[in-house]
Amino acid sequence: MSVSLVGIPQSIADIIQDRTLERVFHDALFPRLLYRSEAQAELWQANLGERAVFTRSGLIPVDTTPLVPGQDPSAATFGFEQWEVEAAQYGRTLDTHMPTNYVAIAPTFMRNTVNLGLNAGETLNRIVRDRLFRAYLGGNTALAVAGVAGQTTIQVASINGFTEQLLGARPVPVSAAAPIAATVNAEVISIIGATPLNPAEPFGRGTLFLAAALATSPAIRSPVIATNRSRIMRVGAGTTVDALTAGSVLTLQTFIDAVAYMRGQKIPPCFDGYYHVHLTPTGEAQLYLDQAFQRLYQSLPDNTVFRDAAIGQLVGCRFYRDTENPNSENAGALVSTGAGASMGSGTVGADVINTAGVPIQRAIVLGGGSIYEKYLDESKYISEAGVTGKIGQFSIVNNGVQVMTQRIRYILRAPLDKLQQVIAQTWSWSGDFAIPSDSLSGNPARFKRAIVIEHA
Repeated sequence: MSVSLVGIPQSIADIIQDRTLERVFHDALFPRLLYRSEAQAELWQANLGERAVFTRSGLIPVDTTPLVPGQDPSAATFGFEQWEVEAAQYGRTLDTHMPTNYVAIAPTFMRNTVNLGLNAGETLNRIVRDRLFRAYLGGNTALAVAGVAGQTTIQVASINGFTEQLLGARPVPVSAAAPIAATVNAEVISIIGATPLNPAEPFGRGTLFLAAALATSPAIRSPVIATNRSRIMRVGAGTTVDALTAGSVLTLQTFIDAVAYMRGQKIPPCFDGYYHVHLTPTGEAQLYLDQAFQRLYQSLPDNTVFRDAAIGQLVGCRFYRDTENPNSENAGALVSTGAGASMGSGTVGADVINTAGVPIQRAIVLGGGSIYEKYLDESKYISEAGVTGKIGQFSIVNNGVQVMTQRIRYILRAPLDKLQQVIAQTWSWSGDFAIPSDSLSGNPARFKRAIVIEHA
């Protein structure tokens, strides 16, 4: 059956009718969504700009004291904590100028489709990655400038994890009414405010305000650690990234320790029964140097682990090779964070190069429920008069063709210029990615369902 699409050349109409365009867009997205695939997707009935609060309850404290004969049990209580999401829309568009030679029309158009799909996948994947690493690197930083006894401010490499506190179950900006307990070097401090050096980088280098003046003068790059900080496993067990050297390489025991920690905090595995590990190709290569790892596969050279250099499942984890783990090349603009060669990223809220110039490599071990995707149904953005057909496949609309793919809306708009020569392709997604907290159980860390491993 032939379909006429007003304003769209027949060469494009042909590939629309046999679904070639939809397949290319989907295939371009799939390999780029490693982090986004970890998010539990939930439809969110909200409007753009709307903020919603979700509640998580704690456990009833255990009391092993026997009851007094003749007396009723005392009433039990348990706490609540909340986390927030805010609906926002993301998208990008590409224009294709159709007057070109006949042979180049389809390749130019299809190349733009693939590039747009890659951009959609990488954008949403990067949003999830940044949210995860910011939460699970928070509360761990170092002085960017030496402290001075008697002062009530300190400058730190990152204010990530020091800007927000739970008060009455709800996350609120840190203040005198909602302070964060921390230490700088060994001195106990109370943080009542935080200001970024660059407002456009709210998790990067900045100033922390203290409830009382410093009693000591801590040196530059001294550790600043919040009581409710996220747990970081650092090869060599140093207190900051400056302890990492070129010899701080991953071993299998590092992941065994990470699994033991998460099990000890009662963190459930992911849906498949494994904790999910995202590590860089460099980290993956370092594991192959570990003698304990090598002994596991001694005399098994044809095993897929060595034949394909793919670790797969091991020590309770499922390993994913991920080139999107944050580093100095993909973590946005970098700024100096103190002495030596140290450089930090406001995008992930942490140093990516230490004072000795060692690039910081990071792996992350994820448990179940570590991140949620709250998405809006974008098919509801279109009035009944604007769509003919079903959402989820190509449908004829007033201005072109539209398709929904993996909750991402893809729009092919007919040319609206006076010569009808420019076709616009656009992707759009609405929602938010939320990191729930678990401060009411286990250790004092606010976020517990993942753990970052730092190495060289």
